Amino acid sequence: MADWNNDLGEALASGDPALMTAMLERVPKDVLEKALPYLDKLAKSSARDGRLEESLSYYDHLLHAVPEHAGWHAERARLLHKLERGAEALAACQQALRIEPGNEAVAQRMREVEAELRHTLDPGAAQETLHIELPPPPQVTFDPALLDDPSMPASSDAFRVDGLKQHLWRYSAQLSPRNAINRLDDHVWLAAWDQALSGTAGERVLFRGSELGVFALRALHHGAAHALCAEASPLDARIATGMVQKHFLGPWHARHAGAIAGWTEEERRISFDEFTSRIDIAAAGNAAAVAAQTDCFVFPSIDHSLLGTGIVKALRKHVADGRAAPARVLPARARVFAMAVQWNYAGTDHALEPMNQLRWSMYPQALDLTPECWTALTEPVLAGEIDFENFAEATWNLSPAATADGKIDAIIYWFELELGTARISNAPGSPLRCIKPAIQYTDPIAVQRGAALKVSAQVGETRLHFRTEPAALTQRTRALPGWYVPMLADRARNDAFQAALAKHSAKLVLDIGAGCGLLSMMAAKAGAAHVIGCEIDPAILAAGEEVVALNGLSGQIDLVGKDCRKLNVPDDLPQRADLAVFELFDCSLIGEGILHFLAYAREHLLTDDARFVPARARIRAMLIEHRIDRIWDIDANLLNPYQASPTFVNVDAAQLNYRALSEPFDVFAFDFASAGPEPQETALNLPAIAAGTAGAVLFWFDLGMGEGDWLSNDPRQAGQPHWKQGLQYLPEARIDAGQSLPLVARHNGSALSFQWQPDVLPRESFSNLPRCDPRGLAASAELEQQTGGLLQHCMQNPDEYAKVAEIAKRFAVDPAAYDLDPTIAQRFASMFLNG
Repeated sequence: MADWNNDLGEALASGDPALMTAMLERVPKDVLEKALPYLDKLAKSSARDGRLEESLSYYDHLLHAVPEHAGWHAERARLLHKLERGAEALAACQQALRIEPGNEAVAQRMREVEAELRHTLDPGAAQETLHIELPPPPQVTFDPALLDDPSMPASSDAFRVDGLKQHLWRYSAQLSPRNAINRLDDHVWLAAWDQALSGTAGERVLFRGSELGVFALRALHHGAAHALCAEASPLDARIATGMVQKHFLGPWHARHAGAIAGWTEEERRISFDEFTSRIDIAAAGNAAAVAAQTDCFVFPSIDHSLLGTGIVKALRKHVADGRAAPARVLPARARVFAMAVQWNYAGTDHALEPMNQLRWSMYPQALDLTPECWTALTEPVLAGEIDFENFAEATWNLSPAATADGKIDAIIYWFELELGTARISNAPGSPLRCIKPAIQYTDPIAVQRGAALKVSAQVGETRLHFRTEPAALTQRTRALPGWYVPMLADRARNDAFQAALAKHSAKLVLDIGAGCGLLSMMAAKAGAAHVIGCEIDPAILAAGEEVVALNGLSGQIDLVGKDCRKLNVPDDLPQRADLAVFELFDCSLIGEGILHFLAYAREHLLTDDARFVPARARIRAMLIEHRIDRIWDIDANLLNPYQASPTFVNVDAAQLNYRALSEPFDVFAFDFASAGPEPQETALNLPAIAAGTAGAVLFWFDLGMGEGDWLSNDPRQAGQPHWKQGLQYLPEARIDAGQSLPLVARHNGSALSFQWQPDVLPRESFSNLPRCDPRGLAASAELEQQTGGLLQHCMQNPDEYAKVAEIAKRFAVDPAAYDLDPTIAQRFASMFLNG
């Protein structure tokens, strides 16, 4: 078994479809059946990255194991259709419909394939246009009255509520380890907790979440008599168990030395259990495992909302289960501060206030903006104090005086936690990274200097809610994505685009992905006679039209609610444009599809000699060491698979603990006057500049704004633009200084990826730990499949759509009431609000 297991791991790490297929053939069927969710995840990931043949091979293996899986037959049919293998696609559709006769999506594909095959056999045959009419989903709005009372209506179907709660709880459990690792990566947070845990000597400590065992081990280091870890989920408990066992295994071996070799497995187990008897680990739901007497109750999983992760609920449940209230709680108390603010758009001289109508949330948002993005209209005030050791619901009435004339858009609040003798604050400007201040939006409230603003703060078991007078009344639908305001506030980006546009005179400018019209207004300011911008988001488009009018540019700028590829001359543009401006970039440059949009625009919308702003771009990268090694005196290497992601992630390199193992290198270059979305692949052999564990590629891009003018988000330079950087995890390999590092970079026109070149680095160079947790990937794949089925069902049933949406909104407002992660609850509700 070890042979095929090692070979399979190496094959999957290589990314070589032929090698992976060959290795999968060697896996015993009973083992392969256990790995099916993971293979399903790989199949979907390969298809998303454009590796269709590779994805098809995964589905072949999946169906070999489970021949009657309609969904896999349907996906196989979709891939075969895209690969223009019509006869095989038709057969796959027939198989899927045999198993699931009512699947209209597969039936529609089969009709399309049949029509294409008929046309191939008889090109003169008329093709019937097929349409499947589904009822439109109901318009879902958010009533801010839910912020005052998010309780579930008595009329709600309890079975539906519980089913959705259990589904989202599983998502929450998958996210929990990453949340803990994010907190463990903050040295300010760790220092405060180290001081707090130093006060647990001689105590029996109950950890309601032990930060994956790390905090419990640190308490034992400081002399705690016993640590019980009541983890939020079985996954957290499994990770904490592994951390604890690894921590004690070496000392246990050292104590018993040669005697262990003569013991039976049972004797070894008993001995190790006795050696680790000062610590126990259980899932939080296992009430029987929780000791009746606890000296200190520790709850470290606080977020920016303070109460939204359930600290009070957890304490009350502990007592309700028949246990005595703990003598101490960490954190013991929190002092809450607040101030009212008006939003600024400091990155531009254009008026953008209409965008404020799209700035709202169902749950307090973390404030991740620089102070230039707001103006304080009141002084910070102490709102009140929460005593976790003796909690009581309360209402705090505040009357802060306005310090200037203006319009209040939000309440910002933060807190100071009392952790034994330690104090830690997440106030604006605090060095604490893992918990930001919180934003609670309001309807705009005009104030004059010296006037009192009436605010009440409702302190409940699971949430802290600030209510202004007058209260928010505006019904909400769509909201701006989190990256949008930082983009508007990006002075470096805006100045670079304005300077580049000023060098070009144009009769007609096409703004691709115009958003609120900011780049269109820059083009108009630079002298363009006419600008046409296209934007597909209807809410942003409507706000953008208001922005353009507010800036007095409606006569020069037209915003069109279409995808660029749906535009044509002369219906949408009076003539071909002689300049294109665009900023459809994610951290990988091409992830939002700019190469596809430009290919269409050059063919249909632009003159032959059109200019482009930006004119060109290049993707650059460096190989890095990015891993968790030790936290305090604890070997934390086991946490690395739970930090990594199978696809690249957007990161702020300034906040990332990493070490460069190569010099920066060029990956792909694009001239936007000619670059298309055709796939590219390049092999790279890079000299290592230091010894270490190579396990990730950090990448970024440079935009060529004009002759010699570059705008870059290079992590080594100060004042980086808002895009930040991308991070692609790789299987970890030990490397030496000067060694050649063999990478391969690929893109399919919109998806960028990096992998090790197969069969170049010695097998023994690679870590025995998987780069990503296989069970976690399998669970995530299963959850995604279930969510897709749920959403498809809702889309086909407007009444069900509306009922699920009402439940989802209440989950989002008060996630702790349902034991849900706030981020998961927000994402789920947003699916319905955004249609």
